[in-house]
Amino acid sequence: MKKTAILITGILLLLLAGCAEKKVILDHTKAGVQERAAQAWRNENYPLSQQLYPRLLNEFELRQDQQLMAWQRLAVSSHRNQDYQTALQALDQWADLNPRALDQWKWHDIYAQALRKTRDEQEYLHYLEELYRNHDKPLDLRCEAALNLIQHYFQGREYHQAMAVLEDLYSVAETDDEKLKLENISLEFFENLDLQELEQVRLDMDREKQLLFPYNVFWWTFYLEKLKDDHSRWGELRPELFEIAEQSELVHRDPWLGTMKQWKAELGRPASEITLLLPLSGQYSSVGWKILRGAGLAHFDMQMNGMDVRIKTINTDEPKWLERLGRMDTLSLVGGPLSRQNWEKIKEEELNSELVFLTFLPSLEQEGVQGWRFFPSPGDQVRALLEKTIHAMGITDFAVMYPEDDFGRTFSETFMSEAQKQGARIRGMQSYPPDDPARWNQIVSSFLKTKSQQDPLVGSSPSFQAVFIPDTLSRAQGLIPQFFYFDQDHLVFLGPMIWYQAYKPDTLEQQFFSLALASGAWNSESSNPRAMSLRQSLDRTAQEKTDFWVALGYDFVRFAARIGELPSPENPDEVNRILANNNFRDWSMAPVSWDEQGRAFQELFVFQMDREKLTPADAEQLIHIVDFRKQRRAIWLERLREKKMQEQ
Repeated sequence: MKKTAILITGILLLLLAGCAEKKVILDHTKAGVQERAAQAWRNENYPLSQQLYPRLLNEFELRQDQQLMAWQRLAVSSHRNQDYQTALQALDQWADLNPRALDQWKWHDIYAQALRKTRDEQEYLHYLEELYRNHDKPLDLRCEAALNLIQHYFQGREYHQAMAVLEDLYSVAETDDEKLKLENISLEFFENLDLQELEQVRLDMDREKQLLFPYNVFWWTFYLEKLKDDHSRWGELRPELFEIAEQSELVHRDPWLGTMKQWKAELGRPASEITLLLPLSGQYSSVGWKILRGAGLAHFDMQMNGMDVRIKTINTDEPKWLERLGRMDTLSLVGGPLSRQNWEKIKEEELNSELVFLTFLPSLEQEGVQGWRFFPSPGDQVRALLEKTIHAMGITDFAVMYPEDDFGRTFSETFMSEAQKQGARIRGMQSYPPDDPARWNQIVSSFLKTKSQQDPLVGSSPSFQAVFIPDTLSRAQGLIPQFFYFDQDHLVFLGPMIWYQAYKPDTLEQQFFSLALASGAWNSESSNPRAMSLRQSLDRTAQEKTDFWVALGYDFVRFAARIGELPSPENPDEVNRILANNNFRDWSMAPVSWDEQGRAFQELFVFQMDREKLTPADAEQLIHIVDFRKQRRAIWLERLREKKMQEQ
């Protein structure tokens, strides 16, 4: 028993000895501190790392490479510990020992973040901006700075500024390799955004810049994500994607075209079938053939770009055109008709409840329910004139002289309504018999409140600055000189689109029409790439010059092919939704848009009725003419007064 007790006591002593606290002896030599600092760094123990590396630097003699590593790790550790002042000091030492550090993003990243914390946000942004614009720095470094700046702008939803950074960097890239790197970086950046984020960004993206970097990268990514989300949109999105891959600003487009090839193999080639209702043999056949010519050019362009579009034309001058249209059971979209009489026939047969019609008519009853419009309305024409005269020329007081017919009454009412919306005043309203020009002089005299035709000093100046005349150009040529007869040569005369359509060079007296304006949908001087392409296509084929009707056919076919198959008109709300949200912006003529009720709006141009050609209205020039004529008239009247006083 005694031996056993001694054995147990020995074991207990050993166990107690094992449980006693061990005393750790730290190695305070240079090698010991180096090892402890390195171990803290490897374990990401940044507080301990920040304690040990300053000790190494202060207490021991270190080689230059050891000093460099110590300052690097001290800079990173201090930054991780949010000790930004120490981080900035360590960065300065790091750069002194190795100036090449200033070409590395790792150094600048810490420096920029430290600036952000020790100073302010603007200092941080300014630093990144200066860095990405520094042409002496490597492209990799500048790209990193730019991407951080872009991420900041994206987080703040300042999308325009983010795109401007990429655009700026791309514009100064000196080689294709540099541009390709930017393209790939941008693509990777946008691919990391989900569809919901891309939808948010889209609201502030310029659709008209779709073919320019970096907008092409954004729209490409956006369209692809939409396609991945919904394969049924292939017909709608394919033309957009193909155009970007084939025509946009890219250094290396093969991967983009390869992506299109893969999608085509998976989803096939969507075929669009479009029907045009046009007059091709009767009174208005010249107009019908112009529309068809534009449609043919669009068809050719799309075929050259790999798009399979089928176009069928029905001559509405043929006796059985309506029966032929009724037998076309594979259609969903029709362009036309051009006459209201034919539209009424379509409604009588209730074909508009089976097919979606984008009519070439200026107005429709129940627009967005019974049918849709692809043509300028009276409101579009009036709105363009008012915006030019009110906002560009400062005119606020108007008068209306209108013919006593349906056309004149409709346009005069529209003008009054739109003028009221824009805050303008209607100072006079006068009708006239359109087919009795012998009475026009007397009517204008009464309208101007002229008391004596023989004595210009008797009477008052009109209270309006511009006159709207909703009539044909030929009648306007007879009516406008009546105002000049009563010495009112400083008035601006406004006309509807039929002035623009009827215009022919050398047919107007410049004296009377130098202040005449008309709205129109085709600008022959437009620098719009699509308009230029259409003009060049006609020049190559030695055909007539482009006009509104050619552009109408050209844009309609391209729009219809792009929008794809529309739902049944029995569900007009869905048709309206698709039209309102369509992303077609590649117009050759004035752009057309639709609201949620399916009502069309066209942003028309305004032209001066120059004797030699129609030219876009120059507000400054027009104001100068008005002021000159007012001054000239004032001088003339003053001389008449002086002469009259001398005679008394």
